[in-house]
Amino acid sequence: MPGPRRVPVLLLLITAVHLGLLLSYAFVYPTWTGYDEAQHVDMVYGLQHGVGWPAPGKKIISTGVAATSDDFDRGRFQDMFQAGGKRRGSPSFAEIDPTPRGQRQSFDALGGVAPVGDGRLSNQMVQHPPLIYVVGARLLDALPGSKHWAYDQQVFVLRLLNILVVAPLPLLAWLAARRFGLDQPSALAAATLPLAVPGFTRVGATFNNDGLLMLATGGLTVTLVGVLRGDMRRRTAARAGIWLGIALLTKAFALALPAMIVAAYLVGWWRLRRAGRQAPERSAYPAGRLFASRRAIGSLPWTPATLAVGLGLALGGWWWIRNYVLYDSVQPNGWATNPPRREPLLLPDSFLTWFWYFFRTMISRFWGGLGLFEPPQLSPVAIVVATGAVVGLCAAALAAGPRRAARPDRLASTAGPAVLLLPVAFAYLMVGQRSWAEYQQYTRGIAVQGRYLYLGLVGLGVVFALGLRAALRGRERLAPAVTLVGALLMQGLGLLAVCSYYWLPRQVSFTPARVPEIVAGAGRWAPFPIGVTITVFALSAVLVVLCLAVAVRAGGARGTREAAITGPGSGPGSGSGSGGHRPTPAPRSPSRMRKGHPLRAGLRSPS
Repeated sequence: MPGPRRVPVLLLLITAVHLGLLLSYAFVYPTWTGYDEAQHVDMVYGLQHGVGWPAPGKKIISTGVAATSDDFDRGRFQDMFQAGGKRRGSPSFAEIDPTPRGQRQSFDALGGVAPVGDGRLSNQMVQHPPLIYVVGARLLDALPGSKHWAYDQQVFVLRLLNILVVAPLPLLAWLAARRFGLDQPSALAAATLPLAVPGFTRVGATFNNDGLLMLATGGLTVTLVGVLRGDMRRRTAARAGIWLGIALLTKAFALALPAMIVAAYLVGWWRLRRAGRQAPERSAYPAGRLFASRRAIGSLPWTPATLAVGLGLALGGWWWIRNYVLYDSVQPNGWATNPPRREPLLLPDSFLTWFWYFFRTMISRFWGGLGLFEPPQLSPVAIVVATGAVVGLCAAALAAGPRRAARPDRLASTAGPAVLLLPVAFAYLMVGQRSWAEYQQYTRGIAVQGRYLYLGLVGLGVVFALGLRAALRGRERLAPAVTLVGALLMQGLGLLAVCSYYWLPRQVSFTPARVPEIVAGAGRWAPFPIGVTITVFALSAVLVVLCLAVAVRAGGARGTREAAITGPGSGPGSGSGSGGHRPTPAPRSPSRMRKGHPLRAGLRSPS
């Protein structure tokens, strides 16, 4: 199989389309329409002016930020933006004249860093680590004269930062899939999955701390795929530790990632042992069994696993220890009080009432968290179909390995893909635990946001592609085209929902003839002249058409070199293992017997 460093043209086009969609969403969504975007930007602005990182309850939003963001949070746009008010007669952005571009002022001119004094809730973002905010502050400081730029241009720079942070996710998904043993078409399908989630594109196109967590978890996933395949080298453990450290400096969801690292090392260790002998050592005597158990425990990957987790905790764990020492909580309440709740009551008061709301809302907001919160929203039919496809294919991936594996290898065949799904699973459980606790206190559905699952998109893409390969057995070359068509359909439906709600007047339905009106409306609100908006939209459309043409052509090509080569785990009888690939013995040599090297047990290096 060709090595993972051969980057196909289609992968570059998929990444370019991903980048084009991110930039397009950055114009479709006006300034301050990202999740808590004003609060995130306020943290950057405070760092620029030496405010530092106050204690929970002490960071009040800056006057310069609130001067314009209040229109969205509590002012004239609040009903339409946050409460679906367009259906009750509130005007959309298309019907509102924004401040003329030449009259938009800088944060300093709008009131500066002085906190507002109206007794509002504090900025809760002090509960998060400061890494992305420090990077954003240094970026703006490095741009000459940026403090005098209009506020929306400064925010757009921070949006570009987040776009650059999440731009590599398709590349990471492809690389993880190739290292996992998937063939080229299946790996390209894994790279395409992030494009199928309009809510993710929306989050990536605005400024927040979610993007860096997605990148760090994606990088960690790529590294741990090698561990799953038996790579016990210390440099691999160090890379895992660095990614973990970055993740720990973003959000509390990263606190579950050490468990993923440990699980990956256990699966990789088990695969190495299975490759070294086909049956576990047994003894009829208690002393023999005790000796075998001690030897097995001694052979566990203590050193690399400890290095990976320890380095990560040293780089990023200190923040959470600091919180506990200062505030007696690993993640304190950023408001330092219980705020009034606006969510509707969920009655009757019962676990089933809460669970049904949580279950369907997480699914809905994972695919189409397009507003704050609804509307705009994706079609329920699209959400159900997309969920059924992804969940069904992931289940097929988990089930396919054990069916095709020899009995002793069935555990590893399921455990490998399961490890890749752990970030999504952990985040789901953490959100559920908090939501249930809030429901018990308020009888309301609180903090139920599908965007918290995006940190696991890379691993989810690999397992999805593994299941798709099983479903398309014999026609794997169609995988990129099938996934890309589905992804672009989801994006089209997402943009239709957003543009119909934000960029068309009340009681006006979308038709193709309305496209110029939508573009003109978004251009009026954009930080730059309308020509920039038109150029971004046009280039994105060209990239979509080109990428789709290349994918369809590649899917229709028969007898290509990639289709003719059976890569690890890509053939019908490819055996078992995490990616459908059974480690095969290789000739031993002194250079391949170094302790901790993935080949020390006689394995071929996974590609």
